[in-house]
Amino acid sequence: SDPFEACFTLYHKGKFEVKDGITSYQGGEIVDIVCPPEMMFTKFSESIGSSLYGQRIWYKLPDDDFTDLKLMCNGDAMYQRLIEALIWTKAAEIFMEKDDDIGASGDGDGASGRGDRVRGDTAHNSDSEILYEDAQVEHNLAGFVDEDEHHNDELTPQNSDCEDNGPRYQRCKKGSGELKLGQAFDSISEFKEAVVDYALKSGCNVKYTRWGLVKSEVRCAVVSEVESDNDGEDGNGDGSDKNQHKGCRFRIYCSYEKSVRMFLIKTFEDEHSCISDGYSKVIKDGIIAKLFLNDIRRDPTLKPKFMQERLEEKYKVITSPDQCRKAKKKALMMIQDEHDEQFARLKDYKVEVLKCNPDSTVEIETATNESGFEIFDRIYVCLAALKRTWIEYCRPIFGIDGCFLKTSVQGQFLAAVGRDSNNQLFPVAWAVVQVENTDSWLWFIQKLKHDLKLLDGAGFTLISDRQKGLINAVEQELPRVEHRMCARHIYGNLRRAFPGKELPKDLFWAIAKSFNIGDYDVALKALKNFDVRVYEAVMMKNPENCSRAFFSFTPVCEDVSNNFSESYNNTLNTAREMPLVEMLETVRRQAMIRMDMRRTKAFRWQAKYSEKVANTIKAEKKHLFDCRVIPSGNGIYEVGENNHAHTVNMVEKTCVCRRWSMTGIPCRHALRVILKKKLDPLNYVSHWYLTSTWRKQYCNPILPVNGINFWRSSGEPTIQPPPRDVPQPTKKEKKRFKGKNESPKKKRKKGKGLEAEKEKRIKLSIEGRTSTCGRCGHRGHNSRKCPNHGCPVYRSRKQPLGVGQGEGASQLSQNSNLGGNISFTCSYLLDFKGL
Repeated sequence: SDPFEACFTLYHKGKFEVKDGITSYQGGEIVDIVCPPEMMFTKFSESIGSSLYGQRIWYKLPDDDFTDLKLMCNGDAMYQRLIEALIWTKAAEIFMEKDDDIGASGDGDGASGRGDRVRGDTAHNSDSEILYEDAQVEHNLAGFVDEDEHHNDELTPQNSDCEDNGPRYQRCKKGSGELKLGQAFDSISEFKEAVVDYALKSGCNVKYTRWGLVKSEVRCAVVSEVESDNDGEDGNGDGSDKNQHKGCRFRIYCSYEKSVRMFLIKTFEDEHSCISDGYSKVIKDGIIAKLFLNDIRRDPTLKPKFMQERLEEKYKVITSPDQCRKAKKKALMMIQDEHDEQFARLKDYKVEVLKCNPDSTVEIETATNESGFEIFDRIYVCLAALKRTWIEYCRPIFGIDGCFLKTSVQGQFLAAVGRDSNNQLFPVAWAVVQVENTDSWLWFIQKLKHDLKLLDGAGFTLISDRQKGLINAVEQELPRVEHRMCARHIYGNLRRAFPGKELPKDLFWAIAKSFNIGDYDVALKALKNFDVRVYEAVMMKNPENCSRAFFSFTPVCEDVSNNFSESYNNTLNTAREMPLVEMLETVRRQAMIRMDMRRTKAFRWQAKYSEKVANTIKAEKKHLFDCRVIPSGNGIYEVGENNHAHTVNMVEKTCVCRRWSMTGIPCRHALRVILKKKLDPLNYVSHWYLTSTWRKQYCNPILPVNGINFWRSSGEPTIQPPPRDVPQPTKKEKKRFKGKNESPKKKRKKGKGLEAEKEKRIKLSIEGRTSTCGRCGHRGHNSRKCPNHGCPVYRSRKQPLGVGQGEGASQLSQNSNLGGNISFTCSYLLDFKGL
């Protein structure tokens, strides 16, 4: 697997306590460590400043509680399980507790315990060696237990060694690719699976020559002809072979043995006298489909050519492109069946989410087809923790946006995203619908309106693009909401409206980012001077919906674009390729991990206000020396910047530039007054940015949801997937097409810029001239549209050099045209007479 880093929250110098049946970790210190999982123990030792020896190390994942704590050491099975889990969670909590037993002296027999090694010379035993030795002990013990104890009751032999002195048969280890004489199987199908593993490991070309419910035989497939006796082996099973071979004698025979009630390999001759040809007749397309199932699940566009090359490189097996093509089709059908099963358990998933996260909202709507079955239409999810946190602690602003699903079932993923105290995205609710239209947006906004208590929208702000169905739904459900339009989408629409026009970004964004009417008018005038047509197009879009000069101060947010919603959609790229329930669970788990990591970050931040405030004030302080302060009285000041005066009211915490009121953080003019009076700028910041508020936003965690094997049936009719589109042979694009202004890697086509040189013309246009037919000689049409069918082709006579020049050119031209018509008539009559 590719290297990656994970976030570890290390708790040490404390101890576990159980009170009223609840386990907790008391005392100690907390350290956050970000490192590759392979280096975790080294980093732990460096962080605590001491050896790890004498410490019990426990771990749990972000969505686990203390009942799920697991003890581990470097290299053991639990350590491997943690490594595998970190691939998905990217975070874990580590707990260290001092082992009191380590260091104690041994019993009176004089044998030294592990404590002697601690008190003795430690120069020869490093911490890693000690952990490795402990891991080896655990590994050996686990192997000893696995050898003597049968954890699966169904595989336990009927008699132990002391009870039965008969022969014991070794079972085949699945996936090992090893076969031997006397191996035992529960069924013929299990034997055939072992044969496939053997063929993949050895690269031998084998085939089945006998098959049935009680016996099966495998021989070499390289030889052209095999003469075999139907009996195969004698009744005693002593291995006497009556078959006469031509060529390779490779043979494996398995049949049912009544005495042990199992299938045994009774004949095993694994030596080949032939040369392998690289093919394998037991590797069918179904086997190939299972081998590449996970790869195709991750990348449905996997090429059959790649599958063919991978089989040759890894297994040394030659296959045909058609065989791999059929295997890919079967794998896609298997994946499709998984998707269908997800729809069938959708109602059970709803019951489990509501049971694990009470007060959440999960709404499923279906349609009924002609056969009377329920067909999936849409689903809405709003978890209780996210809902309560947004209502109580987040600013009254959210953005909504949609993105395509990347599965065979077409659909749209809709999401509502807010802002936290550090100005980072905070997902609130999400939904999956079939089509992004007015009805879907109306349904989604109705659910948001109820969960977030938006009423008629008064006092709330919504950011979105100019999707027509969305605008109609907002006007209908939230008539009094402040609806900001995403400026970036408007700029992209202008680029499409004027494809050959180079629109400077600075002119448009100066309009969107103007905090006051004065700056807005100046920016608008500059755009008008640049191009009147572009100016009129901008005015038709009503720039007041995307300019800060007209935004209200209620949400304390200066956003002019919906980038935070699109950033959230970008985090779901992998999830949108998954089946429905798996996708919803991935979105929920990502929200859990995000809340856990943000909670750690918020509690680690020790300042009074969030990190956003510190960065903003630091940026504004760079412009302080351009400002001059003139006091007026009663807390009112005049601050000059670049020959422009600004009125600052320290009592009402306002500035005429409107930046302070819009962002909730003092602008450069207010900061100049604050520093001149030697005051603390943090006392003039909005309460929305308080670190205490930031911590409260992530103190209400999302509770885990049990796996699908723990779900209870809802007892309701199952849901079937919606009809699927016929797949196209072309490659499916998984990313939206970006505008030219969005990606620096996307080059403009030549000739599209404002100052680009026009393409050089080498032929004169027909516009303004009358064409002459090359077939009949008449004017007004060409030979392709000639109405005189059947007449011979007209060939004009060549004129002598100099004809048509000089003063008589016009008259000669008319005479030549007349002569041409006469000569054409004469030639036509002569040809007719000759016939």
